[in-house]
Amino acid sequence: MAEAIEQRVQQYLLDGADEDPKRLLAISELMAATSRTAIRRSGIQPGWNVIECGCGPVGALIVMAEMVGSAGRVVGVDSSPPTIQRARSLIDTLELSSVEVVIGDINELVAGALGAPFDVAFSRLFLMHQADPVHTLRRIAGLLRPGGWVIAQEPLRAPPPRSFPHVPALDAYWELLHQSMEGFGAQAHGVEQLSRSAVAAGLEVVSLDGSFAVASPDRMFAIHAATLAAARERATAAGLATEDAIDGLIGELRAAAAGNYEWVSSPFFLDITMRKPTAASL
Repeated sequence: MAEAIEQRVQQYLLDGADEDPKRLLAISELMAATSRTAIRRSGIQPGWNVIECGCGPVGALIVMAEMVGSAGRVVGVDSSPPTIQRARSLIDTLELSSVEVVIGDINELVAGALGAPFDVAFSRLFLMHQADPVHTLRRIAGLLRPGGWVIAQEPLRAPPPRSFPHVPALDAYWELLHQSMEGFGAQAHGVEQLSRSAVAAGLEVVSLDGSFAVASPDRMFAIHAATLAAARERATAAGLATEDAIDGLIGELRAAAAGNYEWVSSPFFLDITMRKPTAASL
């Protein structure tokens, strides 16, 4: 199944007409290796029932579908109707029959929703946006079986993305992104404090790890520029920067893609593996 999915993904990247879905799929592919490594810490098996919280249009749904196989079930949840509509289109195109996506707010789901209990809950670039990570993690835990796993990949505020030679615009854009999130309610340093939040939510922290993803300058600078462009409206609404200033940063990042750089990285992702206590230890 994994090889068949990979072939369909590569065909879509070559032939897909819509540039933004192709970009999002490219990001998913970039993070695929680290996502597989993180999710494997749960001991995931074919046939498992898994959920991605804040799946976006792509997320790790493809990776999880590969890992649980045709006998498994993958559910993606996102609160944005347009995002879920795009996810459904991509899932149909890639013929991912084991995947379903639904509109919903994880913070409002009750225990047992969406075909729970799940064996694994995964999040990436999701907990960093939460106003109360403890509450969010409790809701996620409520969807799991006793002994179920929560796997999170969330970027730290520092260090910011890096390049060689260094591009100062990376520092400026990454700080602006975090200020924008906090301006709209995200907890300051929420990712840095995830271990503490997990314990407060009743979860066991099994392991902590972390990594950068590194890619070619043309690919990674384009991703950073697109990420900032997506945050432009929020940043200007919060009064953090003018549109001209943000467009200037975007222009610097896009111009760097054609520059003489050796490599460019993602932000540094914290990989945290958490587990819901078994019934015997509750």
